[in-house]
Amino acid sequence: MRSISLLALGVLAAATACSRPVLYYPTPVAAPAPAAQPLAVATPSAPSAPSSAPADAAEYLAYRHPLLPVAGVDAGKLEDTFFEGRDADRVHRAIDILAPRGTPILSADDGKILRMSSNTLGGISMYTVDTQNRLVYYYAHMDHYNDAMSPGRGIVKGDTLGFVGTTGNAPKDTPHLHFQVMRWPADGKYWNGEPIDPFLALGGLPRAERGRHATGQPQEY
Repeated sequence: MRSISLLALGVLAAATACSRPVLYYPTPVAAPAPAAQPLAVATPSAPSAPSSAPADAAEYLAYRHPLLPVAGVDAGKLEDTFFEGRDADRVHRAIDILAPRGTPILSADDGKILRMSSNTLGGISMYTVDTQNRLVYYYAHMDHYNDAMSPGRGIVKGDTLGFVGTTGNAPKDTPHLHFQVMRWPADGKYWNGEPIDPFLALGGLPRAERGRHATGQPQEY
């Protein structure tokens, strides 16, 4: 009788041992299923991929709908100074946005900060890049930075980057933001990319239309 019991226990133990793979292995087999979820989630984002954006840099800038980067400024009063001459036979290749000293300078686009520096021409300045690394934005003549900003920081449209001033070679009685937009160059030297005139993309009005829009005296600071 005892031998029969031992035999039964042995059979039960063997059955238990054989049953473990059935209970254990389904967990690893099922594990790849969650890994497939990101692929399914990523699929809907395909329409907004960079390939859907305009290839031309100027059209791409308009596609980004950049924010006018100085708080409170009326786009209808912007002056297109892109082709104006400067000292030493330079061409401006940017626009100047006049505003009272200390006016917040806003991020024109989503992206990140590339560099914050100071030099004799641009004074306290900042370079940022859009989310697709196609456009470089240069903000110059700042009075000072927003203390929360730092190189490498991600930014969104409307973030305060700094404040309007007259540092660098700006006239000391004319606080303004020197704002430049450039194509990201193939050699990666973003500070030397080909400039794009941002006037129309920021909502600037051609002179022929300005009379129908502007009322009162132009701002002077």
